[in-house]
Amino acid sequence: MTRRPAFWLWAAACLLGVWIAFRGIGVGVAAFPAGAIIGFALLTPTLVVGVWVLRRLHPVRSRPLGYALIAVAWGGLAAFGMALPANAAFQAILGKTAGPGFNSVWGASIAAPVDEEILKLLGVAVLALMAPAAVRGPLDGWGYGALAGLGFQFAENFLYVLNTIVLTGATQDANAAFFSFGSRVIGGAWWSHWAMTAVGGAGLGCLLGRASRTSLAVAAGALLLAMALHSWWDAPVLPGVLLLPVKGAPILLAAIVAYRIARRRYLSHFRRTVHAETAKGVLVPGEGHVLAFRKWRRKEWWGVPAGEPRRLLARLRADQLELIEAGLGGLEPDPLAADRLRADIQIVRHRLGSAGGPRAA
Repeated sequence: MTRRPAFWLWAAACLLGVWIAFRGIGVGVAAFPAGAIIGFALLTPTLVVGVWVLRRLHPVRSRPLGYALIAVAWGGLAAFGMALPANAAFQAILGKTAGPGFNSVWGASIAAPVDEEILKLLGVAVLALMAPAAVRGPLDGWGYGALAGLGFQFAENFLYVLNTIVLTGATQDANAAFFSFGSRVIGGAWWSHWAMTAVGGAGLGCLLGRASRTSLAVAAGALLLAMALHSWWDAPVLPGVLLLPVKGAPILLAAIVAYRIARRRYLSHFRRTVHAETAKGVLVPGEGHVLAFRKWRRKEWWGVPAGEPRRLLARLRADQLELIEAGLGGLEPDPLAADRLRADIQIVRHRLGSAGGPRAA
Protein backbone atom coordinates (compact mmCIF):
# COMPACT_ATOMS: atom_id res chain seq x y z
CA MET A 1 0.00 0.00 0.00
CA THR A 2 2.82 2.41 0.86
CA ARG A 3 4.16 2.05 -2.69
CA ARG A 4 1.04 3.65 -4.12
CA PRO A 5 1.00 7.43 -4.65
CA ALA A 6 -2.47 7.53 -3.06
CA PHE A 7 -0.98 6.50 0.28
CA TRP A 8 1.34 9.50 0.29
CA LEU A 9 -1.52 11.71 -0.84
CA TRP A 10 -3.52 10.46 2.14
CA ALA A 11 -0.61 11.02 4.55
CA ALA A 12 0.15 14.50 3.20
CA ALA A 13 -3.53 15.51 3.31
CA CYS A 14 -3.84 14.30 6.92
CA LEU A 15 -0.72 16.22 7.95
CA LEU A 16 -1.97 19.32 6.16
CA GLY A 17 -5.33 18.98 7.89
CA VAL A 18 -3.65 18.66 11.30
CA TRP A 19 -1.56 21.76 10.64
CA ILE A 20 -4.57 23.82 9.53
CA ALA A 21 -6.72 22.61 12.41
CA PHE A 22 -3.98 23.26 14.96
CA ARG A 23 -3.64 26.82 13.71
CA GLY A 24 -7.37 27.25 14.17
CA ILE A 25 -8.03 25.52 17.49
CA GLY A 26 -4.58 25.21 19.07
CA VAL A 27 -5.03 28.51 20.91
CA GLY A 28 -8.33 27.30 22.34
CA VAL A 29 -6.81 24.05 23.56
CA ALA A 30 -3.95 25.93 25.21
CA ALA A 31 -6.35 28.43 26.80
CA PHE A 32 -8.81 25.84 28.12
CA PRO A 33 -6.80 22.66 28.79
CA ALA A 34 -9.23 21.24 31.35
CA GLY A 35 -12.23 21.61 29.06
CA ALA A 36 -10.28 20.24 26.11
CA ILE A 37 -9.17 17.18 28.07
CA ILE A 38 -12.69 16.52 29.39
CA GLY A 39 -14.18 16.95 25.93
CA PHE A 40 -11.62 14.63 24.37
CA ALA A 41 -12.20 12.05 27.11
CA LEU A 42 -15.96 12.17 26.53
CA LEU A 43 -15.77 11.99 22.75
CA THR A 44 -13.13 9.27 22.36
CA PRO A 45 -15.27 6.35 23.63
CA THR A 46 -18.06 7.35 21.24
CA LEU A 47 -15.56 7.28 18.37
CA VAL A 48 -14.34 3.81 19.39
CA VAL A 49 -17.89 2.47 19.69
CA GLY A 50 -18.85 4.08 16.38
CA VAL A 51 -15.94 2.47 14.55
CA TRP A 52 -16.80 -0.92 16.04
CA VAL A 53 -20.48 -0.65 15.08
CA LEU A 54 -19.85 0.57 11.54
CA ARG A 55 -17.28 -2.18 10.93
CA ARG A 56 -19.72 -4.80 12.19
CA LEU A 57 -22.56 -3.57 9.99
CA HIS A 58 -21.11 -5.56 7.11
CA PRO A 59 -23.45 -8.58 6.93
CA VAL A 60 -20.74 -11.22 6.39
CA ARG A 61 -17.41 -10.06 7.79
CA SER A 62 -16.15 -6.96 9.57
CA ARG A 63 -14.31 -4.41 7.50
CA PRO A 64 -10.53 -4.51 8.02
CA LEU A 65 -9.53 -2.32 10.94
CA GLY A 66 -6.66 -0.75 9.01
CA TYR A 67 -8.93 0.41 6.19
CA ALA A 68 -11.48 1.68 8.71
CA LEU A 69 -8.85 3.76 10.52
CA ILE A 70 -7.61 5.18 7.22
CA ALA A 71 -11.14 6.41 6.47
CA VAL A 72 -11.60 7.79 10.00
CA ALA A 73 -8.25 9.58 9.88
CA TRP A 74 -9.13 11.16 6.54
CA GLY A 75 -12.42 12.47 7.89
CA GLY A 76 -11.09 13.67 11.24
CA LEU A 77 -7.79 15.13 10.03
CA ALA A 78 -7.66 15.82 6.29
CA ALA A 79 -11.30 16.65 5.57
CA PHE A 80 -11.91 18.54 8.81
CA GLY A 81 -8.75 20.61 8.58
CA MET A 82 -9.23 21.56 4.92
CA ALA A 83 -12.93 22.31 5.49
CA LEU A 84 -12.10 25.15 7.89
CA PRO A 85 -10.55 27.52 5.30
CA ALA A 86 -12.83 26.22 2.54
CA ASN A 87 -15.97 27.10 4.52
CA ALA A 88 -14.54 30.46 5.52
CA ALA A 89 -13.71 31.33 1.90
CA PHE A 90 -17.11 30.17 0.64
CA GLN A 91 -18.97 32.20 3.25
CA ALA A 92 -16.80 35.24 2.53
CA ILE A 93 -17.94 35.04 -1.09
CA LEU A 94 -21.57 34.70 0.02
CA GLY A 95 -21.16 37.68 2.31
CA LYS A 96 -19.88 39.84 -0.52
CA THR A 97 -22.42 38.70 -3.10
CA ALA A 98 -25.61 38.18 -1.07
CA GLY A 99 -24.84 40.41 1.90
CA PRO A 100 -23.63 39.75 5.45
CA GLY A 101 -27.18 39.34 6.75
CA PHE A 102 -27.96 36.54 4.33
CA ASN A 103 -24.62 34.89 5.01
CA SER A 104 -25.12 34.96 8.79
CA VAL A 105 -28.46 33.14 8.43
CA TRP A 106 -27.96 30.84 5.46
CA GLY A 107 -24.19 30.75 4.92
CA ALA A 108 -23.55 27.57 6.91
CA SER A 109 -26.34 25.66 5.18
CA ILE A 110 -24.94 26.58 1.74
CA ALA A 111 -21.16 26.41 2.19
CA ALA A 112 -20.71 23.46 4.55
CA PRO A 113 -22.73 20.89 2.54
CA VAL A 114 -20.70 21.54 -0.60
CA ASP A 115 -17.23 21.75 0.95
CA GLU A 116 -17.56 19.13 3.65
CA GLU A 117 -19.40 16.42 1.73
CA ILE A 118 -16.93 16.57 -1.15
CA LEU A 119 -13.93 16.54 1.20
CA LYS A 120 -15.28 13.64 3.27
CA LEU A 121 -16.20 11.62 0.19
CA LEU A 122 -12.71 12.05 -1.21
CA GLY A 123 -11.60 9.78 1.63
CA VAL A 124 -13.47 6.86 0.06
CA ALA A 125 -11.89 7.58 -3.32
CA VAL A 126 -8.39 7.83 -1.84
CA LEU A 127 -8.87 4.56 0.04
CA ALA A 128 -9.97 2.87 -3.19
CA LEU A 129 -6.82 4.15 -4.89
CA MET A 130 -4.69 2.93 -1.99
CA ALA A 131 -6.34 -0.49 -1.74
CA PRO A 132 -8.57 -1.24 -4.76
CA ALA A 133 -10.03 -4.34 -3.11
CA ALA A 134 -11.35 -2.25 -0.23
CA VAL A 135 -14.18 -0.64 -2.23
CA ARG A 136 -15.98 -3.05 -4.53
CA GLY A 137 -19.52 -1.78 -4.44
CA PRO A 138 -22.12 0.39 -2.68
CA LEU A 139 -21.92 -1.53 0.60
CA ASP A 140 -18.19 -0.83 0.91
CA GLY A 141 -18.73 2.78 -0.13
CA TRP A 142 -21.48 3.14 2.47
CA GLY A 143 -19.29 1.73 5.23
CA TYR A 144 -16.14 3.71 4.52
CA GLY A 145 -18.14 6.85 3.81
CA ALA A 146 -19.79 6.48 7.21
CA LEU A 147 -16.39 5.98 8.85
CA ALA A 148 -14.96 9.09 7.16
CA GLY A 149 -18.01 11.03 8.31
CA LEU A 150 -17.59 9.66 11.82
CA GLY A 151 -14.00 10.94 11.95
CA PHE A 152 -15.15 14.37 10.77
CA GLN A 153 -17.95 14.29 13.33
CA PHE A 154 -15.47 13.59 16.15
CA ALA A 155 -13.22 16.50 15.17
CA GLU A 156 -16.13 18.90 14.71
CA ASN A 157 -17.62 17.92 18.07
CA PHE A 158 -14.27 18.66 19.72
CA LEU A 159 -14.26 22.08 18.06
CA TYR A 160 -17.75 22.71 19.41
CA VAL A 161 -16.55 21.86 22.92
CA LEU A 162 -14.05 24.72 22.68
CA ASN A 163 -16.63 27.05 21.12
CA THR A 164 -19.12 26.29 23.89
CA ILE A 165 -16.52 27.13 26.52
CA VAL A 166 -16.01 30.54 24.91
CA LEU A 167 -19.74 31.19 24.45
CA THR A 168 -20.45 30.42 28.11
CA GLY A 169 -17.91 32.96 29.31
CA ALA A 170 -14.93 30.62 29.73
CA THR A 171 -15.71 30.18 33.43
CA GLN A 172 -17.21 26.68 33.50
CA ASP A 173 -15.00 24.56 31.24
CA ALA A 174 -16.24 21.20 32.52
CA ASN A 175 -19.91 22.16 32.37
CA ALA A 176 -19.48 23.49 28.87
CA ALA A 177 -17.80 20.26 27.78
CA PHE A 178 -20.60 18.15 29.22
CA PHE A 179 -23.25 20.41 27.67
CA SER A 180 -21.61 20.21 24.26
CA PHE A 181 -21.31 16.44 24.57
CA GLY A 182 -24.98 16.11 25.44
CA SER A 183 -26.22 18.29 22.61
CA ARG A 184 -23.79 17.15 19.91
CA VAL A 185 -23.47 13.43 20.70
CA ILE A 186 -26.50 12.31 22.70
CA GLY A 187 -28.85 14.65 20.83
CA GLY A 188 -27.36 14.71 17.36
CA ALA A 189 -24.98 11.80 16.73
CA TRP A 190 -27.69 9.54 15.34
CA TRP A 191 -28.13 11.60 12.18
CA SER A 192 -24.92 13.54 11.79
CA HIS A 193 -21.95 13.44 9.41
CA TRP A 194 -21.61 9.66 9.37
CA ALA A 195 -25.13 9.26 7.95
CA MET A 196 -24.78 12.00 5.34
CA THR A 197 -21.47 10.70 4.00
CA ALA A 198 -22.70 7.09 4.12
CA VAL A 199 -25.34 8.06 1.55
CA GLY A 200 -22.78 9.72 -0.73
CA GLY A 201 -20.34 6.86 -0.15
CA ALA A 202 -22.86 4.26 -1.29
CA GLY A 203 -23.23 6.06 -4.60
CA LEU A 204 -19.48 6.45 -5.05
CA GLY A 205 -19.00 2.76 -4.17
CA CYS A 206 -21.44 1.87 -6.93
CA LEU A 207 -19.31 3.84 -9.41
CA LEU A 208 -15.99 2.46 -8.14
CA GLY A 209 -17.30 -1.09 -8.18
CA ARG A 210 -18.43 -1.05 -11.78
CA ALA A 211 -18.16 2.13 -13.83
CA SER A 212 -21.02 2.89 -16.21
CA ARG A 213 -23.31 5.75 -17.10
CA THR A 214 -25.89 4.41 -14.67
CA SER A 215 -23.44 4.12 -11.79
CA LEU A 216 -22.11 7.62 -12.56
CA ALA A 217 -25.65 8.98 -12.35
CA VAL A 218 -26.20 7.09 -9.08
CA ALA A 219 -22.97 8.50 -7.63
CA ALA A 220 -23.86 12.05 -8.64
CA GLY A 221 -27.39 11.70 -7.29
CA ALA A 222 -26.15 10.25 -3.99
CA LEU A 223 -23.69 13.12 -3.54
CA LEU A 224 -26.39 15.69 -4.23
CA LEU A 225 -28.70 13.93 -1.77
CA ALA A 226 -25.96 13.95 0.89
CA MET A 227 -25.47 17.68 0.31
CA ALA A 228 -29.21 18.30 0.51
CA LEU A 229 -29.45 16.38 3.79
CA HIS A 230 -26.51 18.33 5.18
CA SER A 231 -28.07 21.62 4.08
CA TRP A 232 -31.36 20.63 5.72
CA TRP A 233 -29.56 19.91 9.00
CA ASP A 234 -27.70 23.25 8.99
CA ALA A 235 -30.66 25.32 7.78
CA PRO A 236 -32.24 27.70 10.33
CA VAL A 237 -35.54 25.80 10.38
CA LEU A 238 -37.14 23.75 13.15
CA PRO A 239 -34.86 25.21 15.82
CA GLY A 240 -34.73 23.84 19.35
CA VAL A 241 -33.50 20.71 21.06
CA LEU A 242 -36.93 19.12 21.21
CA LEU A 243 -37.22 19.18 17.42
CA LEU A 244 -33.83 17.51 16.78
CA PRO A 245 -35.41 14.07 16.20
CA VAL A 246 -37.85 15.55 13.69
CA LYS A 247 -35.10 17.35 11.84
CA GLY A 248 -32.70 14.42 11.97
CA ALA A 249 -35.17 11.69 10.98
CA PRO A 250 -34.87 12.22 7.18
CA ILE A 251 -31.06 11.98 7.42
CA LEU A 252 -31.12 8.77 9.41
CA LEU A 253 -33.84 7.32 7.18
CA ALA A 254 -31.82 8.06 4.04
CA ALA A 255 -28.76 6.34 5.53
CA ILE A 256 -30.81 3.29 6.53
CA VAL A 257 -32.46 3.00 3.11
CA ALA A 258 -29.08 3.32 1.35
CA TYR A 259 -27.65 0.63 3.63
CA ARG A 260 -30.56 -1.75 3.06
CA ILE A 261 -30.31 -1.39 -0.72
CA ALA A 262 -26.53 -1.88 -0.69
CA ARG A 263 -26.82 -4.83 1.71
CA ARG A 264 -29.47 -6.54 -0.41
CA ARG A 265 -27.34 -6.12 -3.53
CA TYR A 266 -24.31 -7.60 -1.77
CA LEU A 267 -26.19 -10.60 -0.35
CA SER A 268 -27.81 -11.29 -3.72
CA HIS A 269 -24.35 -11.47 -5.30
CA PHE A 270 -23.14 -13.59 -2.38
CA ARG A 271 -25.90 -16.18 -2.83
CA ARG A 272 -25.48 -16.36 -6.61
CA THR A 273 -21.73 -16.85 -6.33
CA VAL A 274 -22.04 -19.49 -3.61
CA HIS A 275 -24.49 -21.44 -5.76
CA ALA A 276 -22.21 -21.21 -8.82
CA GLU A 277 -19.04 -22.21 -6.94
CA THR A 278 -20.85 -25.09 -5.24
CA ALA A 279 -21.97 -26.36 -8.64
CA LYS A 280 -18.32 -26.23 -9.79
CA GLY A 281 -17.17 -28.22 -6.76
CA VAL A 282 -15.09 -25.39 -5.30
CA LEU A 283 -17.46 -25.13 -2.34
CA VAL A 284 -19.14 -28.14 -0.79
CA PRO A 285 -22.89 -28.19 -0.01
CA GLY A 286 -23.65 -26.31 3.18
CA GLU A 287 -20.39 -24.36 3.15
CA GLY A 288 -22.09 -21.20 1.92
CA HIS A 289 -24.20 -21.11 5.10
CA VAL A 290 -21.06 -21.19 7.23
CA LEU A 291 -19.44 -18.46 5.15
CA ALA A 292 -22.48 -16.20 5.45
CA PHE A 293 -22.50 -16.01 9.26
CA ARG A 294 -19.76 -14.91 11.62
CA LYS A 295 -21.10 -17.02 14.47
CA TRP A 296 -20.86 -20.25 12.47
CA ARG A 297 -17.34 -19.48 11.32
CA ARG A 298 -16.36 -18.67 14.91
CA LYS A 299 -17.97 -21.86 16.22
CA GLU A 300 -16.28 -23.90 13.49
CA TRP A 301 -12.91 -22.31 14.26
CA TRP A 302 -13.13 -23.27 17.93
CA GLY A 303 -14.15 -26.79 16.92
CA VAL A 304 -10.81 -27.66 15.29
CA PRO A 305 -7.49 -28.32 17.06
CA ALA A 306 -5.37 -25.28 17.87
CA GLY A 307 -2.30 -24.52 15.81
CA GLU A 308 -1.94 -25.43 12.14
CA PRO A 309 -5.53 -26.70 11.63
CA ARG A 310 -6.98 -23.41 12.83
CA ARG A 311 -4.60 -21.36 10.70
CA LEU A 312 -5.46 -23.44 7.64
CA LEU A 313 -9.19 -23.17 8.33
CA ALA A 314 -8.91 -19.37 8.68
CA ARG A 315 -6.99 -19.22 5.39
CA LEU A 316 -9.57 -21.43 3.66
CA ARG A 317 -12.48 -19.27 4.75
CA ALA A 318 -10.61 -16.07 3.85
CA ASP A 319 -9.86 -17.41 0.36
CA GLN A 320 -13.47 -18.46 -0.11
CA LEU A 321 -14.82 -15.08 0.96
CA GLU A 322 -12.29 -13.35 -1.28
CA LEU A 323 -13.41 -15.53 -4.20
CA ILE A 324 -17.04 -14.59 -3.59
CA GLU A 325 -16.28 -10.86 -3.36
CA ALA A 326 -13.86 -10.81 -6.29
CA GLY A 327 -16.81 -10.82 -8.67
CA LEU A 328 -18.14 -7.55 -7.25
CA GLY A 329 -15.67 -5.51 -9.29
CA GLY A 330 -13.45 -2.67 -8.19
CA LEU A 331 -10.94 -0.24 -9.62
CA GLU A 332 -8.41 -2.92 -10.58
CA PRO A 333 -10.28 -6.18 -11.26
CA ASP A 334 -7.94 -9.12 -11.85
CA PRO A 335 -9.41 -11.59 -14.39
CA LEU A 336 -7.07 -14.33 -13.12
CA ALA A 337 -7.80 -13.85 -9.43
CA ALA A 338 -10.75 -16.26 -9.34
CA ASP A 339 -8.76 -19.12 -10.87
CA ARG A 340 -5.86 -18.56 -8.46
CA LEU A 341 -8.22 -18.53 -5.49
CA ARG A 342 -9.98 -21.71 -6.63
CA ALA A 343 -6.63 -23.50 -6.94
CA ASP A 344 -5.53 -22.25 -3.52
CA ILE A 345 -8.81 -23.33 -1.95
CA GLN A 346 -8.31 -26.89 -3.19
CA ILE A 347 -4.72 -26.99 -1.88
CA VAL A 348 -5.64 -25.57 1.52
CA ARG A 349 -8.64 -27.90 1.83
CA HIS A 350 -6.38 -30.91 1.21
CA ARG A 351 -3.79 -29.69 3.71
CA LEU A 352 -6.51 -29.00 6.25
CA GLY A 353 -7.83 -32.55 5.92
CA SER A 354 -4.30 -33.92 6.34
CA ALA A 355 -3.78 -31.78 9.46
CA GLY A 356 -6.88 -33.19 11.15
CA GLY A 357 -9.30 -30.41 10.32
CA PRO A 358 -12.62 -30.59 8.44
CA ARG A 359 -12.45 -30.94 4.66
CA ALA A 360 -16.01 -29.68 4.32
CA ALA A 361 -18.53 -27.59 6.17
